[in-house]
Amino acid sequence: MRQVIPLGTVTMTYPGPVREQPLAIELHNTLYAADGEPLDGLADERGLRAWLGAVRGRLPAQARGADPRRLADVRRLRDAVREVLHAATEQRPPRPSAVRAVNDASRRCPSSPQLGAARGGGMRAAIDHHGADATDIALGAFAVDAIDLVTGARRGALGRCGAPGCVLMFLRDHPRRAWCSPACGNRARQARHYRRTHP
Repeated sequence: MRQVIPLGTVTMTYPGPVREQPLAIELHNTLYAADGEPLDGLADERGLRAWLGAVRGRLPAQARGADPRRLADVRRLRDAVREVLHAATEQRPPRPSAVRAVNDASRRCPSSPQLGAARGGGMRAAIDHHGADATDIALGAFAVDAIDLVTGARRGALGRCGAPGCVLMFLRDHPRRAWCSPACGNRARQARHYRRTHP
């Protein structure tokens, strides 16, 4: 799905998939394929800026000013997150360098829960990120989400798309779900039908 993201006076289009998945999966999915060709949604600062705009509503408020010039840091973390998520779905230990990279990103973003008043007289909890810049807060959010995905209750719901040529991951909302999107499911069924009818 193409997303047009207004950022100030400039409108940017992120061409890659954004599927309302957890942040770590969205980061993983910035490497994707279209028409069988591998593509990188974070190939340059412009791509990172557009992608950050596409996931902006799910980032901590303090991370919304993340600096696209830190592209190399984001790409390094993406590689580590991909390794950790793949290891979880393959039920193998991740490479130690990937674990270190995820932990380092998480550690650079200290946070603490804060109690506050909610509208209507109730109480609310919020996370205060302190001692870090906006980019470190964004990196920390991706890292913490990856840690939660591979160690928490959602670990068993991690899935890799089974459609031919698709490299995306997703969080299963149904135990039998095998594709990242209905379009990939249709492609897989068409490929299976073609193989059956054209031996």
